[in-house]
Amino acid sequence: MPGSGQIAAIAGTPLKLREWSEEEFAASKAVWDDLVASSDADPLFMSWDWQWRWWKHHSPSLDATLRLVGLYSGDGLVGVAPFYARNVLARGRFRACRLELVGNAWRHPHAAFSDYLDIIARSDLRGGVLEALGRWLRREGRWDELAFCCVRRDGVAAQLVGLLKSFAFAREVDPLSAWCARLPSRFDQYIERLGSDTRRKLFNQRRKLSGPQIRFAEEGQVADVLRELWRCSSDRWGDAAGTARFQDFHLDFARCMARSGRLRLSQLVTREGTLSAMYNVRVGSTIYYLQSGFDPARSQGLSPGYLHFGYAIEAACAEGAERFDLLAGRGRHRDYKRDFQTECVPLINYHIVRRPLARMLYAMHGVLLKCRNSLQFR
Repeated sequence: MPGSGQIAAIAGTPLKLREWSEEEFAASKAVWDDLVASSDADPLFMSWDWQWRWWKHHSPSLDATLRLVGLYSGDGLVGVAPFYARNVLARGRFRACRLELVGNAWRHPHAAFSDYLDIIARSDLRGGVLEALGRWLRREGRWDELAFCCVRRDGVAAQLVGLLKSFAFAREVDPLSAWCARLPSRFDQYIERLGSDTRRKLFNQRRKLSGPQIRFAEEGQVADVLRELWRCSSDRWGDAAGTARFQDFHLDFARCMARSGRLRLSQLVTREGTLSAMYNVRVGSTIYYLQSGFDPARSQGLSPGYLHFGYAIEAACAEGAERFDLLAGRGRHRDYKRDFQTECVPLINYHIVRRPLARMLYAMHGVLLKCRNSLQFR
């Protein structure tokens, strides 16, 4: 099979590291998802369905090279580091080869965003996977910097950063917060927890709607509903929803989720027409909120986004979901996701550089920022 092989003796167990080809990545769904199930990795964003499709749709425009590393013990695959490489101009001056995790392109304006990225490691061999990858990255000469975006502080990738500090400079940048609500068995119990203003917008305003219905899209309706959602989103935000690669990726993924019964793509419809659309996915006991949009021309006196969240959360309670994950991302004016009785999940972005000159410059930049901040608060 293609790729280079190295042996790392970790706690008496030899681990073999080998880079995968694109063909192997494309054919790895069964073994990949088995590994995710035996790890602490997020079951949506680290699933093969999400990872492979993100790579397939984004790699050409990023001019990226797959550097995905599989780790093996005697009984098979025990770890996957889904790296890819692309050439960047760091700080507008330094050409560098950057390794990133499949699922995000750091500070790239037009790539689809992923939360909870990580390195996948079988739970009982997590330490061995970390040590083996740390040694591989130290020896591997084909990278200048690493970007681990949207990772949990207790994840494998964050722990790997600690090992890399022995030979590279690491900094935390662009912090984010995800927000997740734990759901009771009954929707009325959830409503009781909300603050009065949120309850008014999410539930009490239903009486202003004329014949409201929530319609969940079937597979054949996915494209039309998503296009309507993106039209509303682009009119309001002018964001990446208008880019072809973003739309192609999500259309591909949403159709896959529809075929497996996990898609929760819905429209809030009244007698006057469609008020809003929401794109959710269920994986395990969690409903993940990916995107929504509403018609601003019909929002006078209403909070259509909150109303649709109310109906979506009611449906989630009815089907026995335990969590409604709103993920990271702020509203236009405020961090509205706090309103939904959510818990904060900090997400860290790590930037690691290994070139001596770049390490020195980034370290000096960090010192200067600390000095400036200190002077501002005196």
